[in-house]
Amino acid sequence: MNYLMSIQVLPYHPGDAKLYSHTTGAIELIENSGLTHFVGPQETTVEGSMDELFNLVKKINAHLSNEGCEHVTTNIKLVQSKEENSIKDLLQDYYEFEDDE
Repeated sequence: MNYLMSIQVLPYHPGDAKLYSHTTGAIELIENSGLTHFVGPQETTVEGSMDELFNLVKKINAHLSNEGCEHVTTNIKLVQSKEENSIKDLLQDYYEFEDDE
């Protein structure tokens, strides 16, 4: 079964004037996960198994907590499909992707 998850994290760190400065660490965790992903202006979409996706959510929230964020709101949208439902297939009409070699 194929899953797409869109995730948006809104961390609050009391000593940081920039509301979204800690989202960079979350995006780095996603990029280093090895999962196919697409970073958008409001959320990031990730492709994988349910276990992979929810383990990633746990890592992101643990990272933000370890960074001193007192409060983190995590918004998740999950799409489950028996058919192939990839980021590349959904966005190929709007973006150019490198061919798989």
